[in-house]
Amino acid sequence: MKRTLIVSAALASALVATGASAADLPVYTKAPAVAVVYDWTGYYIGTNVGYSFGRGTTDGTQTIGSLVAPATVTPISGRADVNGFIGGGQLGYNWQQGQWVFGLEGDIQFSNERKSGDVCTVAGCPVGSTVFTRDYKLDWFGTARGRVGFLPAERILLYATGGLAYGNFSGSSSTLPMNIGSWSKLNAGWTVGAGVEAALGANWSVKFEYLYMDLGNVGGSSAAVGLNQWVFNTKFTDNIARVGLNYKFGGGPVVARY
Repeated sequence: MKRTLIVSAALASALVATGASAADLPVYTKAPAVAVVYDWTGYYIGTNVGYSFGRGTTDGTQTIGSLVAPATVTPISGRADVNGFIGGGQLGYNWQQGQWVFGLEGDIQFSNERKSGDVCTVAGCPVGSTVFTRDYKLDWFGTARGRVGFLPAERILLYATGGLAYGNFSGSSSTLPMNIGSWSKLNAGWTVGAGVEAALGANWSVKFEYLYMDLGNVGGSSAAVGLNQWVFNTKFTDNIARVGLNYKFGGGPVVARY
């Protein structure tokens, strides 16, 4: 009996000691999930390719005179769809503030947009009304724009953009029996548009963008041929659709929420 009591007491002491040691051990819990948040802030560089639907428009007057009759002044007008492929590069900076992204972007584009169109004395250019044929060409253009965007999702940016546009466009004509010459001019205008950009990974993003561009007017006139002269004004506008790929320096996803 005495031996049984001794064994029971020893077991009880061991259980008490084990419970005390377990109470001193640290308690481990599962770490909270870490959310990876994409940060749009930073400089970026990229390339783009697309297609442009341009329009060259010429308006003016034709003055026909003689020594035996008063001069007659007739309005003239014409247009041509100056379409073609474009490609180039862009450089910019974004600053993210919550769900809003503000930025600046500049780009330079090469273009093969060109087309010829008749300038006539009657709308629609029926037979016998053509005064001369105008050859339009957009050699290159660029923009310097601001961007304001909203993030409906962490990696999707919807934005509006607008600012300065500039480019070199030209015209020429050598339709006989007269030659009103040719010109090539660097002109400045404006552009507005919108786009969507999606972040693909730590530093890459892809975008689709539409821009409307107005490069303003270029005026000119032919050399007087006797008492005859042609005065004209040419305007160039463009609708640009392009896709682009950007690489953002530094940054990328940042661990920000737990």
